[in-house]
Amino acid sequence: MAAPQYLGPAGSQPSNPLSAFWKNQVVNPEHREGNINIARATAIFVLGVVFVRSGLSSALVPVF
Repeated sequence: MAAPQYLGPAGSQPSNPLSAFWKNQVVNPEHREGNINIARATAIFVLGVVFVRSGLSSALVPVF
């Protein structure tokens, strides 16, 4: 006769809600395309802010 075993949850669920979010939303292959689009848009925004804050943006404005 087999010894009784512990019947825990069916899947291994992380106890931390942040870990669950990371696993289910960030690294999930189903959401990869959307996450790449968000990362790309964020990078373009940050580069735009850095460009405007630098002295290079004055080259775009013609001075007569």
